[in-house]
Amino acid sequence: MLSDIDGAAMDAYGISFDLPESLRGMYSRLGFPDRNPGTGWKLPVPATFVIDGGGVIRSRHCLADYRYRMEPRDIVAAVEGLRTP
Repeated sequence: MLSDIDGAAMDAYGISFDLPESLRGMYSRLGFPDRNPGTGWKLPVPATFVIDGGGVIRSRHCLADYRYRMEPRDIVAAVEGLRTP
């Protein structure tokens, strides 16, 4: 699990985007960007990465539509796959 309070990881992985002006008022009412002041008006695309001990991405799911996430069974399978040579 990763907490990316300054947005460095989302920028490094190329999954950040600027929140459009048309949505900033609504997000302000939800407490954004005050909850993550280090990121300004940037948000990450929802993403899951399984990274091995050497820093190699072994599995990933990255989709702009937040309603679709990596299936938990796929995450577990990817993590279990890290244990096999």
